[in-house]
Amino acid sequence: MKKRFTYTLCCVFPFLLALSGCFFSDILTNEFEGQGYKPVYITRAELEDVETLPAQALANPGKIYTFGNYLFVNERFEGIHIIDNTDPASPVKLSFIKIPGNVDLAVKGTLLYADNGPDLITLNISNLGSISVVSRVKDTFPVQSYPPFTGTHFECVDESQGIVVGWELAELQDPQCFR
Repeated sequence: MKKRFTYTLCCVFPFLLALSGCFFSDILTNEFEGQGYKPVYITRAELEDVETLPAQALANPGKIYTFGNYLFVNERFEGIHIIDNTDPASPVKLSFIKIPGNVDLAVKGTLLYADNGPDLITLNISNLGSISVVSRVKDTFPVQSYPPFTGTHFECVDESQGIVVGWELAELQDPQCFR
């Protein structure tokens, strides 16, 4: 019995090893070509260009924050929509605050706190017609070194190209990172 088991392992194991090499060759050699994510870079000056714009259509909404009769709706990596919800049957889009790299927000009193890429900014929202940046704490949040998705190939972050404020789906050839 011992001889048969040893013989079977000696003959079958190399076959299984060779077969698995076919399935996992791209992982072992780190070769990949197809869709994955690449970082979106901007300069420090572009990052700090926070401004109030006319209302825009929702394209990729994230978190929603209610404040009195208003809704603050995050547009992932782009900024915050301000919507007057006094009449829930007919909400009115008021404006859009462009905040590059924004994914989160909170409101306390007349101050809105938001992430602006790696920075934390505070906005005065006491007058929704004239929103202004009150303060900025630079590099509060860690560098976004991988996309917010798992099981995907992506281009590794190169900080010399700028600040990462988002990720976009793209055709990649031989990316060196996987999550």
